[in-house]
Amino acid sequence: MVGAQAWRWTVLAGLVLAGGCADPTEILNPEFVDSLSRGSGSVASLPGDAPGLAVFVENQTTRWISAAVSYRDGDGNARSFTQVVGPGERTGQMLVCQIQEITLGNVSDLGAVGAVVYLSDPATGSLADSPFVEVEPFGLLLRSGVNYECGDGVDFIVRASSNTASGYQTYARLRNN
Repeated sequence: MVGAQAWRWTVLAGLVLAGGCADPTEILNPEFVDSLSRGSGSVASLPGDAPGLAVFVENQTTRWISAAVSYRDGDGNARSFTQVVGPGERTGQMLVCQIQEITLGNVSDLGAVGAVVYLSDPATGSLADSPFVEVEPFGLLLRSGVNYECGDGVDFIVRASSNTASGYQTYARLRNN
């Protein structure tokens, strides 16, 4: 518990320094700051009472990847974002609900490629110019009320696979809260 408490204070100190000695409660959600400082097991939330769906892209390969996440919002509009993730890393976003459906690729075309694996390191040049391998389409549409609810999480994972022509495969892990 001491390590967790030290981590909380390190985060708070870093925020104060990054904010030019501003009060962290002026920058961040007050409940989030309170949960860091108290260590009571409270959970940080989006501003107000907005429910969200945590969406992560995890790279379990030794190369850089790019992954396109597509979803349909509460009004039925198709939206998307792309994450570029380094080897062994994970990144994510919190989407404000309602999220009707979500996939890796394109919610309107389940045959669309959702992830690419770059064959060169960005330290040696731009990823935009890098050769890449298209990972076979994820091909599944995850639906609200069936696969997840608001407050849950969805992890899209790219990993090496000997079962595909590209040598890589995508998976989804659902985290129910």
